Amino acid sequence: MRQSGLLRPSLAIWNTTALVALLAGCAKTGGTEEPAPSPLVAYQPHEAFYVGVTHGQVEQTFNNQVAESEFSLAYYLTVMVTGEQGELRVTLTIDSIAAVTGFPGGSLDARIDSSFGAEFTAGLAENGALQDFSGGESSGSLVQELADRVLEQFFPLIPATGVGPGMEWTDTLTSEATVGGVKNTVQTVNHSSSIEWTTYGGERALHIEAVSDYTFSGSGVQAGQDFSLDGQGRRHSHQYLSERGIYLGLVSADTAHAEAQLTNAGITIPVQQIRADTLSITKDTLAIAR
Repeated sequence: MRQSGLLRPSLAIWNTTALVALLAGCAKTGGTEEPAPSPLVAYQPHEAFYVGVTHGQVEQTFNNQVAESEFSLAYYLTVMVTGEQGELRVTLTIDSIAAVTGFPGGSLDARIDSSFGAEFTAGLAENGALQDFSGGESSGSLVQELADRVLEQFFPLIPATGVGPGMEWTDTLTSEATVGGVKNTVQTVNHSSSIEWTTYGGERALHIEAVSDYTFSGSGVQAGQDFSLDGQGRRHSHQYLSERGIYLGLVSADTAHAEAQLTNAGITIPVQQIRADTLSITKDTLAIAR
């Protein structure tokens, strides 16, 4: 998913934190020392390993008949973030794909085999946006599905200056994705809020809740028929970011409604998709070269 206009100035977090801690150490009320606030969390260089699962159901209605289908995808992923704050780079490597159903086109075994080791690179902006995302060109349609559905918007979007509890922010994105087999332009408005500190994956983590409203529109040719798809949806996400600046995982649910049109035949088909995603960190190593 290509995102634009999201790069913002960085904040000297550690210098600010040191000053706040010094002042807090001098401030006393009734002889009780006031605690220093936790620093804002920003993405940091690291290496992490994830397991992800996406599962969905598609319902189409035609001639008063309802056709249902399901899709699922389980994958293992290595993510390496390198560089310095403000100039971070990320490499996402598909280690393996464990289970696939409902993705049409070609030999499934061959498509799974071709996905192993597929690599994607991008610049990582302070707010979590992936810039100049590229890779996986020779790895087949299954990898492209995963890139469109998950990888191009992998990290939670946060304020460019860092995030702490009790903050709210909004991001507006324009991107492209494959929806219903058609390449679509997607407009998304993310409303996010950082809830509280908790524990997730064995780490102290900031809980971020996001509600994403999106619309999509696209057209193409399928089975020799001119085809278009227009719709809208809403996604609810619970994401977790460690105080060390490592993305720990998410749980999300998504419902979309659309109309598919066979232009030449004058046929309109209502479509509904329900989708759920989970992402969990399996282990991580703080490999920072400063």
